[in-house]
Amino acid sequence: MSYLIRKSNIYYANLTIPPEVRHIIGRGVRFYQSTKCKSEAEAQRRANALVVGWKAEIAKAQGKLPNARDTFWESLRNEYMSTDDEGVQFVIEEMAEKMASKASTPEHAALLFNMATGQGTATLLAPLVDDWKGSLRVVQKTIDQQYRDMKRLADHFVYLEALQPQKIKVWTDKLLAKGTTASSFERLGNGCRSLWAYFQHASVVSMVAPDPFVGAFKLALKVAVKTKTGRSGSSYTPDELNTIYLAAIAKKDQPLADLIALGAYTGARIEELGQLTAATCKEGIFTIEKSKTEAGVRQVPIHPAVAPLVARMLAASTDGYLVPSSADNQYGNRTSPQGKRYGHLKKSLGFGPSHVFHSTRNTLVTMMHRAGVDEGITADHVGHHKQTMTYGLYSSGSSMAQKREAMAKVVYPGALGTL
Repeated sequence: MSYLIRKSNIYYANLTIPPEVRHIIGRGVRFYQSTKCKSEAEAQRRANALVVGWKAEIAKAQGKLPNARDTFWESLRNEYMSTDDEGVQFVIEEMAEKMASKASTPEHAALLFNMATGQGTATLLAPLVDDWKGSLRVVQKTIDQQYRDMKRLADHFVYLEALQPQKIKVWTDKLLAKGTTASSFERLGNGCRSLWAYFQHASVVSMVAPDPFVGAFKLALKVAVKTKTGRSGSSYTPDELNTIYLAAIAKKDQPLADLIALGAYTGARIEELGQLTAATCKEGIFTIEKSKTEAGVRQVPIHPAVAPLVARMLAASTDGYLVPSSADNQYGNRTSPQGKRYGHLKKSLGFGPSHVFHSTRNTLVTMMHRAGVDEGITADHVGHHKQTMTYGLYSSGSSMAQKREAMAKVVYPGALGTL
């Protein structure tokens, strides 16, 4: 859009002031200033710089002082970097200094000024968070939750360069003061870890740049209020899990019994089992394509004990899914009815709220641990994030042969061991 008026071979920049703020700005109907240029192209560049500043004054008068979340600073930077005209650059520097002086701290003011004038580095977080969201390979419900969390992070820190350990600790301390629970911190930590890993792999930061979130979140998790969410739950013993399996059969709920058996041998989350299809159950491997976490996207060997069950379930399938279900919510969760039936069943057997379907994961992890399986292989099998730099960042994971060897060590008692 052109903001130019030509008068006596000289171009003038102009911008109409909204009527409701004219009395505040005190400049009449419009902003009007000579560009001192006879060349239209050069005049347009100078006019653009002037208009950015005028719009900022209008925003201020409207009670909308431009801040780092707006396009104001990026607009200034683009104008500044696209011209060699010292006059234009001088105008932009004056505007940037004037507007940055309104910042809450000298450090923030300097960061804003540098952003507008191309000095130093100031990278907005919000666009990076949007890019990160597009790279996620987890279930939609997790994407939505983590995206909300990371948008709040971007609103608070604004710039990538502001993600420093001490500043993050101040932020987590404020969250603690507001009563943020341990489970919420764990969820936030998962999102932050995923975001930083994306920055590394996308070369936004160096691959060896230390994760600035680790220390603050470890401290926060130690002191945060623990809530009884029932998510991870207590472990079942192998005998207890066999008892629940037999109870499902006794109630003639074979689909639920089958789901319990699948969970026992895979350690998969109930919603992960619900998404398995004929295409993702072949060649002796379960392929979990979407999960609650990125580490949960994995391949799991089909245990010999459960292979006949899988073949039977696939043969009986009418819709291509391994687990039969008529349910489907906005996030594609097909196992809500089974989850409710499972809850009633385990309660009837005397198990409390700390025992949930998710507890089956704990049971399998415990069995693999006691069988001497390497922790890294167990983590790859159940889809847990590996904490170490060497395995967590650089390793491509355990081989299928290693996973098969590990699973062969898992033996359940009773009917659950002879499906």
